[in-house]
Amino acid sequence: MQLLKFDIPGVLGNLTTRTWALQRSYNWQLMMPFTIEGVLGVFVSQYCQDVKFGDYSVSELTSVRYGAFQRFYAGIDQIDTVSLQFIMPVDNSVYDFFRFWRELVRSPKGHYQVKRKYAKNIYVMTYDRSGIQSGQYLCHGCFPKTIPPITLSYGEDSVLKWGLDLSVDYIETFSLIGSIEQSVVKAIGSIPGVAKLGQGVQGLLGG
Repeated sequence: MQLLKFDIPGVLGNLTTRTWALQRSYNWQLMMPFTIEGVLGVFVSQYCQDVKFGDYSVSELTSVRYGAFQRFYAGIDQIDTVSLQFIMPVDNSVYDFFRFWRELVRSPKGHYQVKRKYAKNIYVMTYDRSGIQSGQYLCHGCFPKTIPPITLSYGEDSVLKWGLDLSVDYIETFSLIGSIEQSVVKAIGSIPGVAKLGQGVQGLLGG
């Protein structure tokens, strides 16, 4: 928690001080709630050290001509990759999990399977400093694009890390705390004669 003061000289004095709850980048957890060839995704998820996806930029603009004018519209976010990095346990379960998953996409003989057999949903949950879940990213239709090589070297005695990219259809974002705030404000606003109270509560919650 951190105290931040609004810079409004002479207005309400110390009453303009507000407590802000700020997110921290390390409070997250990957969850793969499925099993592949007997290897539990929940067990493998705990070895994940880094998750990256994006970017959310609009790459193209669509133009449409209306009479003498030309209008532009935003394109579509092209997000097709989720990057993961794992530390490798001695039982090699992380490597086995993704190798078996890759074999669901294409058999050793080169035959591709139906997508519904290998496309899986994975979740990334974020938490506040008290451990309460604040948000969730639902990645639809994921599967490993490639299996990266294993590098064996005596050059340095460090923990072996392994990174790979998953293909993803689209990413759905949920803000759990924001949903709770909206539900409280709507519930108060539905009571006759307390519309101003509802606006005050929304201000306290950060709306």
